[in-house]
Amino acid sequence: MALDEIKEKFVGVWKLDRSENFQEFLNEVGVGLPLRKMASLAKPEMTISIESNNKIKIVMKTGFFTQEDCFNLNEEFLKEMQKTVMKATATYEDGVLKMINTPVDPTSKIKEQIVHKERVGDEIVLTMYVGNVVCKRYMKKIG
Repeated sequence: MALDEIKEKFVGVWKLDRSENFQEFLNEVGVGLPLRKMASLAKPEMTISIESNNKIKIVMKTGFFTQEDCFNLNEEFLKEMQKTVMKATATYEDGVLKMINTPVDPTSKIKEQIVHKERVGDEIVLTMYVGNVVCKRYMKKIG
């Protein structure tokens, strides 16, 4: 079952170790320069859990914001990113937790984003795609 594999591979507390192309990613999704600079200095923590109702819960905390997603696999849900409402769907295939985030408003300056979470050795590798930009963030388990 997918939830059992997700629990084994992903559940825990993870802290950012390093990033590749994060500034370019933030620029592409429409984040202004001051917030990009603050975000690139942050070392976020990500907590992944399976709730009692079998929903996957992912909480990303930095010093200046908290993003929380709680969802069932293969079901659309709404989330807010940078004050933009997004439709999101998460799937789990071949050991990769995949999420597609699409703005509800087609005129939004925020673009569709695809995020893959994959366990590689002792890290979770977050690969984020927007436009032609690919960003990787490497997170180490701390709890």
